[in-house]
Amino acid sequence: MESAAISKEQILRSTLFHIQIKRCEYIDDFPEAVTSVFEKMIDENGMKKYDDMKRRLYRIDTNFFKINEDKVKKRGFFLSLYERIAKAMSR
Repeated sequence: MESAAISKEQILRSTLFHIQIKRCEYIDDFPEAVTSVFEKMIDENGMKKYDDMKRRLYRIDTNFFKINEDKVKKRGFFLSLYERIAKAMSR
């Protein structure tokens, strides 16, 4: 995809901002776990396709989606976060 670099801190900030925009709550290390997955899936060629990443994202052990089940669904949350980070990388 994009070849621009993005730092771990930028991914974490994007994740936290995305959680805030969706008006969600979290009590575990969900933002850090998501950041870790994104960081691992970004290589010298840029970010992998969403379909290549979603299995790892969906496997994150978290209560985030149980706590926020009335506000957000996994697919919608991760796909829109992916788009947000891809957009940040293209700047």
